[in-house]
Amino acid sequence: MRIYAISDLHTDFRENREALERAVGHGHRGDALIVAGDVADSEAVLRDTLGLLVSRFAEVFFVPGNHELWVRAEERTSVDKFHAVLRVCEQVGVRTRPARVGGAWVVPLFSWYDASFDVRGEGVQAELEAWSDLYFCRWPPDVERVDQLFLAMNEPHVHEYDVPAITFSHFVPRPELLPRVYSLSFKGLPLVAGSLGIDDQVRRAGAAVHVFGHSHIARDEVIDGVRYVQNYFRRADVAAGNSPFQLVWDGEMHPLFC
Repeated sequence: MRIYAISDLHTDFRENREALERAVGHGHRGDALIVAGDVADSEAVLRDTLGLLVSRFAEVFFVPGNHELWVRAEERTSVDKFHAVLRVCEQVGVRTRPARVGGAWVVPLFSWYDASFDVRGEGVQAELEAWSDLYFCRWPPDVERVDQLFLAMNEPHVHEYDVPAITFSHFVPRPELLPRVYSLSFKGLPLVAGSLGIDDQVRRAGAAVHVFGHSHIARDEVIDGVRYVQNYFRRADVAAGNSPFQLVWDGEMHPLFC
């Protein structure tokens, strides 16, 4: 079974939804798909999009991104929304827990970001004034570090597996997977990009491949023996007749290295 990856579908936007519908054919009935977060903040749109993918792939795996946890003017917290999103996944047949797929384990890692990820001290705090999470997310008052809350949920699944593991998170696992700030248009990104604890879990799970999203910066590189892949959804690929899904595992006992 081949395993493909994508992130940041953002099908709240009609143009993205229409492009995804054009791109999703019937050629993946025997394949698995990893969706590394940020499909939609609307539960209805999330359900519809994941349902479409489930109808086209043999297995679909998903972790929520920051957009899924927006609550806007609702009374519930983002933690409540997180659990509601997991219920949507269960109802439509999307996996949010580890499962073996052919010759590999796919291991979802829930995650969030923390400013300590900016180890170079380059992030520009003033650029976060318009950062939507500050206005649309609401956390319980006893949660001091949101990234630690989600990392703790992963711990029961962070161990060596009997065949190669493909882990995935929405947020960025290593600072070096971001460009230097001088080349970014959004210079606050390092402050809201990832958590150092993600890569600790990637390594303890013995991952051969780690898929992530969030930054909308395509990556495919090997660092210290792990292949890191970000393949965010691009309508231009679909318009050019190319598949938006990136192959990250070829169904054998070894990963595809580029």
